[in-house]
Amino acid sequence: MRILLVAAVCAAMLATSPAAAAAAAAEDVLLDLSTPELVQAAVQAAGYKATLEKNDDGSLYILSAANGSDFTIDLTDCRALKCNGLSFQSYYKPEPIFTADFTNRWNNEKRFLKVSVNAEGELREWLNVTTLGKLTKANFADVIDWYATMDAELAKFVKEARDAAAAKAAPAAKK
Repeated sequence: MRILLVAAVCAAMLATSPAAAAAAAAEDVLLDLSTPELVQAAVQAAGYKATLEKNDDGSLYILSAANGSDFTIDLTDCRALKCNGLSFQSYYKPEPIFTADFTNRWNNEKRFLKVSVNAEGELREWLNVTTLGKLTKANFADVIDWYATMDAELAKFVKEARDAAAAKAAPAAKK
């Protein structure tokens, strides 16, 4: 029985097509994400829009979108025009629900995508990723997809908080 199992596994390995092997190898390609232009190309290759924009200080960042909302990708840990990190981020306009309790509830439940409220009352979400040692094409595409998924989860969390605040305010308005 073991001989048949080993023979089946070997046959399956030999039957793997060269096209499938080439496709798998393409996903294992290491990406250089050390400049804005290289990040832009990788974001586009992952199927997302990506335009280069300038910050107030003149540094470049990538503007993209997911779930109908814009997000940015800033390059971090930069030295001599080469960077070793990325920061995915977006903002919500100020709302009364954006409190320390709100951010603590999210951050205590979520491991990587974090939120905070800035001095203007905006809710900031961010995900920092190191690119030191490079990422594979498949891994980078997964990081972007994961950010988009968690962004949708945050939108749901915000909606639930808005609905709860509206329900709490409704009985008080009837008095």
